[in-house]
Amino acid sequence: MVEEHDGKVLSAETVPEGITCRTALILSTTSARLFLKGALIADSGSWEAQRMEADINAAVGRVGPAMRWEAVVDEWHLIAFDYVDGRHADLTPQSRDAAIVTDTLKRARSCRAPAGGRVPLLAERYRRVLRPGDSEALEGSSLLHTDTNPHNLLIASRRGYLVDWAMPAVGPAWVDAAQTAVRLMGYGWEPRAARTWLGGFPEWNQATQANRATFVRVVSDDATARFGRYAEEENARFRALLS
Repeated sequence: MVEEHDGKVLSAETVPEGITCRTALILSTTSARLFLKGALIADSGSWEAQRMEADINAAVGRVGPAMRWEAVVDEWHLIAFDYVDGRHADLTPQSRDAAIVTDTLKRARSCRAPAGGRVPLLAERYRRVLRPGDSEALEGSSLLHTDTNPHNLLIASRRGYLVDWAMPAVGPAWVDAAQTAVRLMGYGWEPRAARTWLGGFPEWNQATQANRATFVRVVSDDATARFGRYAEEENARFRALLS
């Protein structure tokens, strides 16, 4: 299948990171260098996540690599992307990557889900822990990534890319920035410094304190329901966003 689209394969390198696909390869062919992901169709969760990523690719073109092609071969669902020759973002306090990450997330704010309604609302993800009125606090029209860990933030020639859009949602434009601020704290940023970084996003500053607090509580309640006491350290970082 690869050779039908991009010519003879000259080399292949396995990529170990990733939880939503069974295989990930960097391929060099006679005509291109590409990133190939594959999921078994029998693995419905991974397959659906990968189909979602393919469906929204055109909508995230400002921040993500373009999809070259999509195919089903035997029991596999495959998607190929233009290869980004970059490195994972460094989120430690001493790194200068924070400014590039800021630019990347600001470019992502204008992404909108394609018509058809396949991308779930953010409130749907947390429906089991929602209280009356919580859904309104999570309303918005932005297409959110929701997993801005360093493996999904690539930097090439001082330009940032947000990859692996396998778990998108539709919600407030400030959510990805807020979750990234929590990531920064996890990599050693002091809460005050992370809040200052987050303050560079106008949408967060414009959000009501009530909506911010609802978001933090809902995310924390969901994490506690799934991970118990192991969620407390990250939940404390989320609460630090409100201090």
